[in-house]
Amino acid sequence: MNNAIPEFAPRDRTVHALDRNGYVRDWLSTAAFATPCTDLHDVLDPDGSPWGPNGRWMLTNGPDAAPLKQILYQQHPLAADPLLPTVQEGWRFSWQVTPGDARQARWERRHTGADGLLDWSEFCFTPEYRQAVAATVFEVDQAEYRTFEVGCTGPIAVFVDGELALLTTEFTYMEPYRTQLQVRLRSGLTAVHLVTWQVAFRECRHVACLRVSGLPVRVVIPVPGADESRSATAEAMLDAVGLTPWASTDGTVTLTGPVGGRYLVSTDGNAATPAVLTDGTARFTLPGGITDTADATASMLHTGETVLTVRVDDPAAPVVRRLRAARIPAVHRSHPVGDQAIWRGELLRHVARGVPGVARALARHTVDPTAKLADDDLAPALRMIESRSDCADFEAVGLVHLWRRLGDDAWSPTQRDRVRDTLLAFKYWIDQPGLDAMCYFTENHQFVWHTAETLIGELFPDDRCTNTGWTGCVHAEHGRQLAEEWMRRKIAGGFSEFDSNAYLAIDSLALISWIEFARDDALRQLAEALLDKTLLTLAGNSWHGIHGAAHGRSYVPTLRSSRFEETAPIMWTLWGAGSLNAAVLPATALATATHYRLPELIRAVATDLPEEWDGRQVYSGKYRPHHDLLDRPYRSDLRVWRTPDAMLSSVQDYRSGLPGLQEHIWGATLGPEVQVFATHPAADSTSSSARPNAWAGQRILPRAHQHRDTVLVLHRIPESDWFGSTHLWFPTPHMDEWTAHGSWLAGRVGDGYVAVATAGGFRPRTTGDECDQTWLPAGDGLAYVATVGRAATDATFAAFVSTLTEPDFTPDSVSWRTRDGRALALSWPGAFTVNGSAAVDSADGRPTGPPHLDNPAMHVPFGADQLTATWRGHRLVLDLAHGRRIEPSSAIPTTPEDHHVG
Repeated sequence: MNNAIPEFAPRDRTVHALDRNGYVRDWLSTAAFATPCTDLHDVLDPDGSPWGPNGRWMLTNGPDAAPLKQILYQQHPLAADPLLPTVQEGWRFSWQVTPGDARQARWERRHTGADGLLDWSEFCFTPEYRQAVAATVFEVDQAEYRTFEVGCTGPIAVFVDGELALLTTEFTYMEPYRTQLQVRLRSGLTAVHLVTWQVAFRECRHVACLRVSGLPVRVVIPVPGADESRSATAEAMLDAVGLTPWASTDGTVTLTGPVGGRYLVSTDGNAATPAVLTDGTARFTLPGGITDTADATASMLHTGETVLTVRVDDPAAPVVRRLRAARIPAVHRSHPVGDQAIWRGELLRHVARGVPGVARALARHTVDPTAKLADDDLAPALRMIESRSDCADFEAVGLVHLWRRLGDDAWSPTQRDRVRDTLLAFKYWIDQPGLDAMCYFTENHQFVWHTAETLIGELFPDDRCTNTGWTGCVHAEHGRQLAEEWMRRKIAGGFSEFDSNAYLAIDSLALISWIEFARDDALRQLAEALLDKTLLTLAGNSWHGIHGAAHGRSYVPTLRSSRFEETAPIMWTLWGAGSLNAAVLPATALATATHYRLPELIRAVATDLPEEWDGRQVYSGKYRPHHDLLDRPYRSDLRVWRTPDAMLSSVQDYRSGLPGLQEHIWGATLGPEVQVFATHPAADSTSSSARPNAWAGQRILPRAHQHRDTVLVLHRIPESDWFGSTHLWFPTPHMDEWTAHGSWLAGRVGDGYVAVATAGGFRPRTTGDECDQTWLPAGDGLAYVATVGRAATDATFAAFVSTLTEPDFTPDSVSWRTRDGRALALSWPGAFTVNGSAAVDSADGRPTGPPHLDNPAMHVPFGADQLTATWRGHRLVLDLAHGRRIEPSSAIPTTPEDHHVG
């Protein structure tokens, strides 16, 4: 029966309340139904120019894709009168995705996050159409009108008691489009169905919500066998449950909740395990089989995250909560042990015993030169390239390494032919034929594409490429020109994705590929100089193998544990401090290099820390419309404070007051799992397809200014904001000691100290999977002071805490006198001052330009022809004007040439 609410006894249901803002939090929903986009050629020209109002460039630029999505929706509209499934938990039904394409589905219970969003978001490597369905039931005692506010990032059909009440056709990128409708709810039960539609090009934000204004309603989920009263009790018990820590170093987590509570916990669909909270806690072991190299590719690092479904041990109470925890890579090294031959060998053995992929093949061949190339090591790269999946450009570069490193005796003829044919049929830039959602526009992808096109063209100079009809030689010249322009821009001004702990690794993969394989010697030298400079900044902006700097792009797992950083294996390989994880292709390419030699100065900057390192890095350049889809300058002003025991970093006034994306603005670092920072969350989700989300990026970027060991931060948050404040990541489970002191929250790891203050202080989140790790401001949360210290200068932790005087917080300003007497103040609007003087680049009271790089090892003005760095008896000189290394006083090989790693 269309839109049936089943006949059920009064007890066969669970009943829930709207949240304080009127959002429906309890639903039945399906997974998303996905269908490949096979008809893009009907609306886009696969040949000719990719530009223009309806050009194929829109396929890979989510913010500008709405007009194209509108056209595609018109060809695949939602049905106005679908056969709506009965609203009952567990109900199985058939859903007509398109005429002739029926999918089997089953209603599953969903409890949304705090933002009220039903979330089907996913990163889709190839274009696909998506539908998803949700339903719930409202109950009122008197028939009355209510106002429904419906939000969705794509078209949504709302059915009330089986009748179409609303159909929107708008598309947005990340935040839902919202519209209202008046609905008269009859006395008793009213079923509400949501049918959503999306088309995915790479990151797909697929969310929907429903908010009820006016008098509240009951939310009813019909489910046979449920007891309404016992379910309400169970829900209260579930809302009191916490899970800690998110990052598990030993594979176990602690479930907290009411003393004596009996729960059932299942992980990733496995059988449930009883958990009795005898003293209010229970230890729980995350499932085995999560390896450090699961889903290894060049990028898109697997997080090791496990979803734990928790329910009360009562069959009449079917309510659940879903919590997340991560089994992190087991090994982190904060100080180098041994030499680079040892670190390199450790990396290669780690990769060689990992999951299939190009990196594993390279590592196995290095460990054992007689090893044959396995088909399953080729399969992931070939599958991505042949399907033109996003990030296939990374894999194409990986295949160049295999082709050049492995001799003919390692390959079968079939393997060689398959790789050659696949590479000759590939697309290498946006202006070449083909409809796909591969990314060409972010900084790292641009250079990887140019690298792949050049090196593959040079491999097959006389072969005809089937996608373009060009010879390999023509492709090589096309890629070479674009790559040279990219490298010269970056060696002069630095990266727009400044210090990304994801994409600096990818930039390094492309640069080492140029150094090892390119035929143009001048460009090989340019790549060597740029790689030197890139690794030198990584060394200076990291701390004990943790890339703890502020980042232009980052992801939640890497902010919660540095062991997930894609730069971590590079640091392990080159200077013996870091972690071994699944992001292994860039590190493996460096470990198998035969031409590149790492200057000893870089290793020393990374590992030989002074008592105080006060560093500054300013990157500045201009975006290009046909490469970045932006036409404006970019600029970042990064500060880094390092001591042997703590690190503090921030980016100054970075696009303050504008919407954020994936920027990590400031943070203090005391250990691989102790990165302390605050954000203005854009969503409750931590998914990489939400940009920004709860912790990566900010909905509105704040002002941040740092002086040595202290940073001041100011936020501006509209009254209409869904969260209305900020939150602090302060992971006490990983700290040796912590305490609250006035408005301050302070913690210790070893001999390093961190303290953060906001008006009114903080209260911990004691439930959910951020238990004792997320802290909420007791006041408005608009201003922060953060500072780091150490035992060598601040004595004991108790002494450090006792010197923390109260900052002065006002709605638009914050000021604080540091422990050594500096008076720091920041207002918005207004200047950042130190001891009353504006902390700006100036001469004679007038603004001047900033330096490019300035720290204890070097001072490099913008526009300088040369970079000269000296540290601990080592020296490195780079000719920036011509792009070449002039003088490393010593260099260490990335690989010994006279033996293989056993």
